[in-house]
Amino acid sequence: MFNSVVYNISKPIPIIVKSAGCEYIPELTRPHALSSGYVFELQGYWQSYLHFSKYSDDIRERIFVGKKSVLEKVSKLFADLYEKMFGLKCQFSLENHQSFKKQLMNSNLTTWIGIHVRRTDFVSINFSSSNEYLFTAIKYYTSYYSNVHFIVASDDKPYCENLFRNRSNISITPQSFSMGDDLITLSLCEHSIITGGTFGWWAGYLANGQVLHDKIYPSGCERREQYYPPWYLIDGKVRAYRQGNYTL
Repeated sequence: MFNSVVYNISKPIPIIVKSAGCEYIPELTRPHALSSGYVFELQGYWQSYLHFSKYSDDIRERIFVGKKSVLEKVSKLFADLYEKMFGLKCQFSLENHQSFKKQLMNSNLTTWIGIHVRRTDFVSINFSSSNEYLFTAIKYYTSYYSNVHFIVASDDKPYCENLFRNRSNISITPQSFSMGDDLITLSLCEHSIITGGTFGWWAGYLANGQVLHDKIYPSGCERREQYYPPWYLIDGKVRAYRQGNYTL
């Protein structure tokens, strides 16, 4: 029997490949969409939320969650901010990702807003968001919530430190944080401001609150609703592709 198993798994498995960019492939969600004995490979960014909308709770609660060591590191950032802002020494229960997030949301002391600012590779191709967009988005939340604090993660933290240097209600994640640490931090916030790109999109999706998304970023989708979930707040039309003026 063992030899039979080894023989079977050594056979080449037919692969069906489809390039989708960020577009939604509705065939994948239909029963028996894939023939038995075939592997389907979707090439692109898998960034249409419609592919996994039925599994959003599983994704947020069991798949994309912080390990205990990461939660301990991130909880220190929040604890330091609570002490700085309110003089409180907080002790968080770090049983799991979602229980930690509920503690942050139920404190009633402040509303945490995550901001992702992508710059390094976006500046030269004119995908980077303007400072005006960032401050307008910040103003939206400060006018909506009475006590709000923003946590910024970025691939250019020195730029953000200079940009927000005079804002006492804005903090930058430490330079020692990895990309994973930054993503977990943003996902623990209640609402989001994102500038564009896969990292920011997932930060907003995992946070599962209101999301302000800059419309300068080209999604690469034929239809707006395939890329932007309905809770993403976007003022006006968005760019579909890098080249051309086609908008959604």
